[in-house]
Parts: sequence; structure tokens; C-alpha cells
Amino acid sequence: MAMTDYPYPTNFLNPMPGHPVEVACRVGFESYKPPGSTGQNDINNNTVTLINRLINATNVYFNWNNKTDFCVNWKDTGGAGNLADAAWAVLTCNQLAMPDSTGDGTMFIKQEFDKAAYTKGCQTNYGLTPDYGWPMREFGGANVARDFKHYSNIVFSNGELDPWIAGGVTEYINLKLPYYIIQGGAHHLDLRLPNDADAGTDVARVRDHESRDLRSWIDEYQAQFEQAPTVSEDL
Repeated sequence: MAMTDYPYPTNFLNPMPGHPVEVACRVGFESYKPPGSTGQNDINNNTVTLINRLINATNVYFNWNNKTDFCVNWKDTGGAGNLADAAWAVLTCNQLAMPDSTGDGTMFIKQEFDKAAYTKGCQTNYGLTPDYGWPMREFGGANVARDFKHYSNIVFSNGELDPWIAGGVTEYINLKLPYYIIQGGAHHLDLRLPNDADAGTDVARVRDHESRDLRSWIDEYQAQFEQAPTVSEDL
């Protein structure tokens, strides 16, 4: 939901309203009072209220169009919705494995990445063994200022609201590697079609800069052919 926190309704993953994170907070937790805060001793009733509010918030993503029953499908841990993610699953079992773990102190259930189990699952499902070190060997990225300094003609853009920004390039490297932060924008908002609701973000500014970057690189490339000496027909 956070990744696709667009300012207008979408069905990129599942049908959702505009600003779905804000909506989820409003329908789920805006007026919730935790057990004990009201002076009541009926903890069970308060717990049921919390569970109901969690369901309301979750349904903003899983059931906004009211097409399923009261309970969501808890087995749908991927939550890809309308996105055909089989190709992504193959990619993560091959060259772009993305091991992740969650620890204490977060909203997520603690879970450590099991490399052996993940590898076995990839081998069973796709006949592939993940090459966990390929991205770093091929592209680098542990230190972007060092690893990317010889790269060029790449635009790095990240939405301010996109959780993936944590792994994005958000610092200056060189003039041929511009980076932009889309204020108020979610995942690749700049690659989506313009929308009147974009006015609440600065995506128009980012798109304008990206267009100028691409045009300057194209002009620079074409200029080398315009300036090259022509070969005489007599030769």
C-alpha cells in the first residue's frame, strides 16, 4: 500500500482509493483508544475493537471494492494483487535475489531470512539457484559514490513516500547521474501518466528535468556524427 500511495485511485496492485495510506490510518486508527485509556476494564471488547480496526485498515488494500467476504486471505503473503509477479519471482530466484529479515522493534513479525530454504524453494519451483552476489559484482552499490562514479546517462528518481527509497540513489555522484526526490510521490510516480491530482506533488518538476536530461544526452550523442568528417567518394 505504501509503495503505491498515489494521490488518485489506482488498481496497479489492488483497487485502492487515492492516498490509501492516509485512508487506512483514518478508517483504522484515527479515533482508536488503546485498552485502559478509557477507564474501562473490558479488555476483550477493546481488543475486538482493535482487531476490527486492523481489518478496516487492511481492507483498504485487500478489499476496497468489497468483492470478498469479511475476512481477508491471510495466505496471500505476497499481496501482489493484479500484478503478474511470476516473472519477478523467477528473477529473484536467479540474478536478483533480495534476502530480507525483520527484527525486534518493528511493526512486522520477527523473521530471519533462511537462505537454505529460499534456495531450495527456487530450485523446486523454477529449477534455478539464486546467485546472491551477482548484483553487487555486476553493478556495485555498497558505496555508490565509488562504484558508480564511472557510470553515465542514468536518471535515479525516488518517490518521497516510496519505501524503496531506502535502497535508492539519493546523493550526488556526478553530472551524468542526476537524482531526483519526488516530494509527495510514491513508487515511480514519474513514469505514470500525468493526472490532475499530481498537483499535490512535485512530479511535474521531476518529469521536466528528466525530459531535459534525456534530450541533452540524445543531442550529445547525435552531435558526434554531425561533426565527424565525411569520407570522400573518390576514395
